[in-house]
Amino acid sequence: MSKIKFPITVRRGNVRVKVYKTPSHGCDSFTVAYYFGGRRVRKTFPELAAARAEADLVANKISVGELDVLSLTSADRIAYVRAMAMLSAAGTPLEIAVMQFTEAAKILKGASLVEAARFYSKHNSSQIVARPVAEVVADLIKAKQAAGLSEVYVRDLRGRLERFADKFPSPIGMILAHDIQNYLRDLERGPRSKNNTRKAIKTLFTFAQTRGYLPKGLTEASDLQRVKEPAKPIGIFTPEQMATLLQHAPADLVPFLAIGAFAGLRHAEILRLDWAEVDLADGHIEVKAAKAKTASRRLVPIPENLRQWLSPLHEGTGKVLWQSDAKLSQQLIALAKSKPVKVKWPHNGLRHSFISYRVAQVQNVAQVALEAGNSPKMIFSNYRELVKPAQAAKWFAISPEQPANIIQVPTAAAAPVDAAAATA
Repeated sequence: MSKIKFPITVRRGNVRVKVYKTPSHGCDSFTVAYYFGGRRVRKTFPELAAARAEADLVANKISVGELDVLSLTSADRIAYVRAMAMLSAAGTPLEIAVMQFTEAAKILKGASLVEAARFYSKHNSSQIVARPVAEVVADLIKAKQAAGLSEVYVRDLRGRLERFADKFPSPIGMILAHDIQNYLRDLERGPRSKNNTRKAIKTLFTFAQTRGYLPKGLTEASDLQRVKEPAKPIGIFTPEQMATLLQHAPADLVPFLAIGAFAGLRHAEILRLDWAEVDLADGHIEVKAAKAKTASRRLVPIPENLRQWLSPLHEGTGKVLWQSDAKLSQQLIALAKSKPVKVKWPHNGLRHSFISYRVAQVQNVAQVALEAGNSPKMIFSNYRELVKPAQAAKWFAISPEQPANIIQVPTAAAAPVDAAAATA
């Protein structure tokens, strides 16, 4: 024993555990000393081998972290006590809480665990019905059809949303904003089509809220970014083209062409129009709120040339057009492509033409906005200087008596318009 130098130090990395020789009452004794919780701990053994074994064991445990608690600072101990007090309410052991937090942090990749929990709670409420996107789309389409919306709108809405449902077969409550934004970004469509799809998706999510498939408040589709659309000049018919179309159109198409060109009603509004709402004596077409795109009633003046086109066809009551939307589209395409016509049909050409020529005629954007059921801002920015007053005079002079040679009609032939009636 005399050859061993005390104290013996057992090292494991930065860990130090010492063995002292501490004889007592004439007997050998050895003490293992180390620190525990900021206090020095001593254990006494009658044999050196036992003391060395204990020193090795303690050093190993400390070095691999099993006894990290032994080296806690005062601040660490306070944090530990507070953590245990908070966990006691949840009944979760400390090591389990730390393990769950660590796994959640990996999944969230730096996002707030609290916000994730709030999102989960919001979207997994017991009052929220988990409904697959495809089923919500089917419900929406049925609702729109029951509300009497146009075939064109419903068909377009169905196409856009069924493609969306194919991409996302999950419940609608599990779809996040960035998922939708990525979907729109990757669509192989032009900017305008992407924005129309964005609008359809927002309609779907709002509808889902009304059915209890999503919680109230903002939805994941509420703040989707619009795609920037390049400015494009709108397309309109010339007076000569419109005269040619009316000259060669079959009688059942004339009301649609004339009302669209000289009163500016939308395609769907004309399809819903009844002859009882076309008052030739008073000189107005009533677009009822239930039939208007904007759900607002308006009175549209009937210029003299439109009165001439409609007088022989007016039936008093009943639908102005009995064709289905699909049949009407086929007829218009056939007319535009027919040999005596050969006209390229601009997108929304009749309405765009009316607004353009009407603004040039009356020089009053607010009045035309009221007649067309549009916003003055839209009309001012898109139609204000598209055509000249002389062209407008020719447009509103197109009549059944002289549709083909309208280019020769003098400006004075244009029928006067009751501007005051437009604001009635």
